[in-house]
Amino acid sequence: MFKKYFPHLIAVVGFVVVSFMYASPLLQGKRLAMHDTQMAAASAKELNDFHKQTGEWAWWTNSMFGGMPGFMVAGEYENSLPTKIGSFYMNSIPSPANVLILLMLGFFVLMRVLKVNNWLGFFGSIAYALNTYNLLFLEAGHVSKIIAIAFAPAVLASFIAVFRGRYLLGLALTTFFMSMEFYGNHPQITYYLFFLLGIYVLFESYLHVKKGNFGGLLKAYVIVFVGSLIGMSTHGMHLWNNFVYSKETTRGKSDLTLGNLNQSADGLGRDYAFSYSPGKIESLTLLAPNFVGGASRENLGEKSETYKMLINKGVDQAAASQFSSNLPLYFGPQSFVSGSNYSGIIILFLFILGMIILRDGLRYVLLLTSILYLFISWGASFSGFNFFMFDYFPYFNKFRDSKMVVTLMHLCFVLGAMLGIKKIMDDKMTFAELKKPLIYSLGGLFLAMIVGYLSLDFVAAGDAEMLKGMAQANGQDFANSFSTSLIADRQSMVMSDLLRSIFLLIISAGLLWAFTTEKIKTTVFVVVLGVLLALDLALVDKRYFNNDDFQPKSRIAEVFNPSPADEQIMQDKDPDFRVVDMATNQGFFADATASYFHKSVGGYHGAKLKRIQELYDNAITKDGKYNLSIFDMLNTKYFITPGQDGNPVAQLNPNALGNAWFVGEIKIVKNADEEIKAVGNFNPRSVAFVDERFKQYLTEKTLKQDSTAIIKLTEYKPNHLTYESNSASSQVAIFSEIYYRGNEDWKSFVDGKETPHFRANYVLRAMVVPAGKHKVEFKFQPKSVAIGAKIDLIASILMVLLIVGAVVIEIRSKKEA
Repeated sequence: MFKKYFPHLIAVVGFVVVSFMYASPLLQGKRLAMHDTQMAAASAKELNDFHKQTGEWAWWTNSMFGGMPGFMVAGEYENSLPTKIGSFYMNSIPSPANVLILLMLGFFVLMRVLKVNNWLGFFGSIAYALNTYNLLFLEAGHVSKIIAIAFAPAVLASFIAVFRGRYLLGLALTTFFMSMEFYGNHPQITYYLFFLLGIYVLFESYLHVKKGNFGGLLKAYVIVFVGSLIGMSTHGMHLWNNFVYSKETTRGKSDLTLGNLNQSADGLGRDYAFSYSPGKIESLTLLAPNFVGGASRENLGEKSETYKMLINKGVDQAAASQFSSNLPLYFGPQSFVSGSNYSGIIILFLFILGMIILRDGLRYVLLLTSILYLFISWGASFSGFNFFMFDYFPYFNKFRDSKMVVTLMHLCFVLGAMLGIKKIMDDKMTFAELKKPLIYSLGGLFLAMIVGYLSLDFVAAGDAEMLKGMAQANGQDFANSFSTSLIADRQSMVMSDLLRSIFLLIISAGLLWAFTTEKIKTTVFVVVLGVLLALDLALVDKRYFNNDDFQPKSRIAEVFNPSPADEQIMQDKDPDFRVVDMATNQGFFADATASYFHKSVGGYHGAKLKRIQELYDNAITKDGKYNLSIFDMLNTKYFITPGQDGNPVAQLNPNALGNAWFVGEIKIVKNADEEIKAVGNFNPRSVAFVDERFKQYLTEKTLKQDSTAIIKLTEYKPNHLTYESNSASSQVAIFSEIYYRGNEDWKSFVDGKETPHFRANYVLRAMVVPAGKHKVEFKFQPKSVAIGAKIDLIASILMVLLIVGAVVIEIRSKKEA
């Protein structure tokens, strides 16, 4: 048995070697400074500290956006076996090597299920991992996204195993790999994966019905359903948390009807969701990575026409070199790109060839899915299709930046390419048989290159504004010269990559000719082709993600070194107040660095609470200025602002209202529109606005003025706040805490007795506090955590029993055979 699986072990070792070769600075002790990973670490600081101190997870954090559920930031799903497996693996190997290995392993499982040659499967797996978008996502720190992409081919392999009659193996694989797909916790990638799985299931259903195999079809349905359900249920707590929380986020239904572009009746706003749409012509980066200029800024150095132009204009060499190192070469429609989507010209060529020669039913699945993914990736550039999907297809409007679907289109491309080569090898096709498909494939690609190149004007949308500013600063003649040189550099980049692609196509076609005419042996053919595939992608990847992206651990840690402003604020012993960092370049509502040191009004997260986002969009800024009343009611005690020397300084806000206060006047508003307008200009110390849906909590006796009444925070925990109140009559208390699922997940108590609270000032909690001295508490007790943990445990046990049982039965059946 060991001899049988030895090649698989060698492949795994090869994946480890290739991953560390690509990320070689890891071996020098350096690490990748991933932006999103740093933001996640800052966001989770309060939760992690609380866990270290108490051994518990708070599940709520006040470190971002005034407060949000902690299960969207950090936490331990201790009853979820796949989470433990995934966490152990991810923590054992440094990033990005860990996820690169996963990408290769996931595709290799698919290759083994389809019985593809080991060497071919090995190189195909490397090609799957090295898609440029995968590496760009890694550089940005989108690790969860890559984990979901990594397990996608393994989930497809599981379904294929089931529908091709390998029921026990398929059941085990489906359960395990579906659980690991959901461990990745990237709903958007998993959602797009289900398009591929759905099309595959429909096609297999057609084949089974055509053959009259209704029993086999029913059995396959049951197995993929049971396996998928158990796999998903191992993340019961996490999925339930997400489901409940999503309704309260920017992806949920809004109460506003103001028509803000970031709002919609249910889900994201259309303009917001499609704000990162590429142009259709941009898809030709599949043929040549620089087809629309590559990244937004590129370095062409001293060989560029722009450098030569600057020298001719009398600019000194150092200044000309520096200017040419940061040229705006991208000329597509997007506002910013860090690189292009490139699947490899050889992979694309082999995919097209495979679609012509394959007779396997998967051909239709891959072709149809690739077209669907291409349409989705165009976003607003293909509005007729995508706007229809957005308006009518379930959950499509929950996601933005749909172009990330190209990572799964790459899966289709690589799989189709490998199946095409497999057919050529298995059928021992001759060159005569392959000649026409080769001509059609190459001819189609060459035609696309010619037509695509001739359609380019090499002008970006922002060029006119840039040249206008340049003309004002340096004269029209200089601006015209720069425009001419810039277009020449863009043309040169595109032509250079096209010639590169043509060269690789000729080499690849030559290899196919040599193999089909028996000039070279199978192993030589596969290895040489595989090395070409890997080099084609790796060399392009290195343009965007290379050794320069790695830094010593000490330098990465510097991002969390407190500034003098942070140190000053941290001297304040008040247990609970907020900070706004206005010195950050990204803007306080898109940067979580401050959350590492303080409880912040800002932060960085892909799923903000809808009401806090709406407050930011409609009330925090007013007439181009910040609305200080909003900051006051959020208990913003300090602002961090740029000092005269550029270094951040801390400024005390004397008007911060504290953790809680009593108001003398309550104004009832009819709806969310009236409430958001009201908080745009008011004095939160004396008046509060309450939606009429909560008016049952208020009575006339509630508002007897008592100037001697006090309420103060006496104990702070992220998930448990304790206050002391003393008043001569019942009062309405406003708490500077974010209202979230009031009386459901956040529960309130007076002297230990559960007492309802309600929402005020659009986002805050409020409560009627009775006369006298009382202890008021808020406790975060989400049902999704308590019950979800039990679901995790039951499903994890079922998964183990099911997988072990399936493996044992499979082994016994082979022995008996």
